[in-house]
Amino acid sequence: MDASKPRLCRLIYFSSVSSHLQESDLDDILAESIKRNERDGITGLLAYDQFNFMQVLEGEEEAVNRLYLGITADPRHQDVRLIQYEQIDHRQFDEWAMALAKLPEVPGNYINKLYGGFKPQLFSTRDALIYFNFLRNYLKRAA
Repeated sequence: MDASKPRLCRLIYFSSVSSHLQESDLDDILAESIKRNERDGITGLLAYDQFNFMQVLEGEEEAVNRLYLGITADPRHQDVRLIQYEQIDHRQFDEWAMALAKLPEVPGNYINKLYGGFKPQLFSTRDALIYFNFLRNYLKRAA
């Protein structure tokens, strides 16, 4: 990796949804995320069901780390857990500053067969990345 270029990273986490979160709050979260991420050069995808968030973030290490620390302190998230953190040479999820996949609106046969539904606390690093690639392709086709 060229030392003069900013170092990119990918971070995947999951958290439990706060009991105070309303479905209507998702629009606010998405709008805030898009605005902040465009400013900070972060891209990603947020998967949500009524119980869990799982998100992939890509960008310069400093910006992604700062965002993740903010997420861990956000009262809308409980029990935030890191699934993956790695340096990358290029982004896989560069289509959106942030996209939202509401589950179960998005089908997920691979995950359903493997885990019996969307249970991010059980996901391996590999399966989390496979699932986000599936969601990315689904959202691109649906657009």
